[in-house]
Amino acid sequence: MKKKVKTWLWILVALFLIILFYFSFMSWKVNYTWKHSHGTPSDCIIILGAAVWDGKPSPALRERLDIAVEAYGSGLAPSIIASGGKGGSEPSEAETMKRYLMEKGVPERAILLEEKSRSTMENLQNSQAIMMEKGYRTAVIVTHGFHAYRASLMARSLGITSTVEPVQIRPLSLTYYTLRECAGIAIFTLESIIMKPFSYYLFLN
Repeated sequence: MKKKVKTWLWILVALFLIILFYFSFMSWKVNYTWKHSHGTPSDCIIILGAAVWDGKPSPALRERLDIAVEAYGSGLAPSIIASGGKGGSEPSEAETMKRYLMEKGVPERAILLEEKSRSTMENLQNSQAIMMEKGYRTAVIVTHGFHAYRASLMARSLGITSTVEPVQIRPLSLTYYTLRECAGIAIFTLESIIMKPFSYYLFLN
C-alpha cells in the first residue's frame, strides 16, 4: 500500500514539474515573440476581432484598430481585412471596425470585411479565403502582444506568410494574459495533434 502511495506521489510530482516547465517555457516564448514582433511590408493587414460594446469598439478592439491605422498610414500594406463576426444584437465586429477605420481616415475601398468568424482560428481561415480571392500572398496580423505567438502559430499552420504588429498592454495585465495564452497554446497544440491524422486521412481520400 505504501509503495502505491509513493508511486502516485512521484507521478504527481512529475506532472507538476512538467506543467511548471511548460508554463515557464511558454511564458518566455509568448513574451519573447511579443517583444520581438513587428510587421513588415505585406499585401494586407488582418485585424483580429475583439468585443463590441453598444455598437462601438471595446477598448481592446480600439487599441488594435489604432495600431492598424498607424500601420496602414505608414504604408505597411495597401488593404485591411477587418475580421470578426456578430455577437447578439450588436453589429458585427468587422462592420464596427470598418466604421472606426473610416473615421480615422482609412478609405472605404481599402477595407475588406470578414464577418463570419468567432475565434482566432476562424479569423485567420476566413481571412485567408479573402486573401486567396484577392491574390494576396502576405499579411501583417494586428493583435495584442500576448496573443502574437499563438496567432503566428495558427497562421503558420494554415500556410499564411505573416508577421505580427503587436499592441502593447499594461504590465499589470501581463501575467493574467500570458497564463491564458499558455493555456490557449496548449489547447491548440492538442487539437492539432488529434486532428492531424484525420486531416491526413481525408486528404488522401
